[in-house]
Amino acid sequence: MILESGRTTGTVLVLTEPTDKSADLVVRELERRNAQVFRADTGDFPLSLSVSAWFDGSWDGEIRSPDGSVGLRDIRSVYVRRPTAFTFPPSMNDAEQRFAAREARRAVGGLLMSLPGCSWVNHPSRAADAEYKPLQLITAAACGLAVPRTAITNVPGDAADLSDRLGGSVVYKTLSGASVPDGERVSLVYTTPITVADMSDDRVALTAHQFQERVPKVRDVRATVVGKHVFAASILVTDEAAGDLLDWRADYTALRYEPVSLPEGVESALLMMTEQLGLSFAAADFVVTADDTHYFVDLNPNGQWGWIEDATALPIAEAIAALLTGEDQ
Repeated sequence: MILESGRTTGTVLVLTEPTDKSADLVVRELERRNAQVFRADTGDFPLSLSVSAWFDGSWDGEIRSPDGSVGLRDIRSVYVRRPTAFTFPPSMNDAEQRFAAREARRAVGGLLMSLPGCSWVNHPSRAADAEYKPLQLITAAACGLAVPRTAITNVPGDAADLSDRLGGSVVYKTLSGASVPDGERVSLVYTTPITVADMSDDRVALTAHQFQERVPKVRDVRATVVGKHVFAASILVTDEAAGDLLDWRADYTALRYEPVSLPEGVESALLMMTEQLGLSFAAADFVVTADDTHYFVDLNPNGQWGWIEDATALPIAEAIAALLTGEDQ
């Protein structure tokens, strides 16, 4: 429960934006287990969220919001979902806000990461490292997962050679997520088929590009890892008008989902991968060929999962809550 006032003990700190539906599912499950919850968004600091702490061999103090407070020493676990950026008064100029944001990050983040015995889903440092796609691919391969041939380059002149290495069909995939803010608009860059001419375009030199062999898939699989549990669902195209949907994120209305078990070797390799990356949660994507080969293509250490639970009834929120309360050890 979220207490209206006073300090809480043995509390699960949930850091996320106010309208996060996936976090809502976890909070409801935590409340069902009679766990104490303090929910906050870093975007409320310092306008309505405050921190006051002192050091006497270990850190003590409080995080306070209009809904109550939590003692730093009372926090047993932290669920980092999708907290937003610190928000400062408009009276501060850009330079002042940038400085204040750096100070806030070092203070608030540093205090939380210094809490002894606190468990994380996920630890921010581990999650940040796991965002690097080249690290993901080499870790996946080392753990025994099949990985598509991949190139990273900003050299247009290497296009022909790289195309030969990748095979006859190649796609472009972003390295840092599909969302591209453009003023008040947000554009989405989906997985895109490309040609040698695209790879040799002079604009390739402007930044790093990821090119990958196009695997002849028959279906996609989203595998959500929570601790030592894997909740997998096939993602199937049901709308014939959508045709061969290269990137399923481009048309959610054309999809249906079915709970599925990963092949034993794939599941064990995926769990080994998340363990090596230091993750207690991850959303991994696979493309599956006609011979049931599962190719690992991507992992998001803070991926969305609520819609998968809604569509399949896979108990993902229950597993996350058990991890946060120490019931799944």
